[in-house]
Amino acid sequence: MSKTDRLDEQILEILTKDARISNREVGRLLNVSDVTIGKRLKSMQRAGAIRLAALIDPLALGLSCASFIRLKVAPEMSREIAAAASELKEVAFVALTGGTHNVVTLALVEDRDALAQLVHNHFRKWEGVHSLETHEISSSPKHRLDVVRITDKARNKVR
Repeated sequence: MSKTDRLDEQILEILTKDARISNREVGRLLNVSDVTIGKRLKSMQRAGAIRLAALIDPLALGLSCASFIRLKVAPEMSREIAAAASELKEVAFVALTGGTHNVVTLALVEDRDALAQLVHNHFRKWEGVHSLETHEISSSPKHRLDVVRITDKARNKVR
């Protein structure tokens, strides 16, 4: 695990506001060279502290229905079911959790009909699913896109 210092935090703050800003402009704003900015970004990438990626707006793609689908799954089947959910293009997020619902997913679909089809054609057919609940997201007062957990799929561990 790597630690960031004040300069790293300032760089990240600028990039969360405008990810397309040049290293030269970031350096100008922070009164350091663009080479320093580039080295800091590379170092944070190598350490796994950041990953540079494009964000996609689901609404712009016609995906206007977002829903959490929470599953009560036989414990011995939870990883298998989570893996199956991960393969569905409509599923943007899958987590194994403690508590009553041990697999939680986030689905992004066109509308409620598509959500119903997803649930009935996939989730309800999987062996080991005892029950499920869907929770359509009506609004999202807070959604920090600059902070996400990055999973190493090869080892299935969270960094």
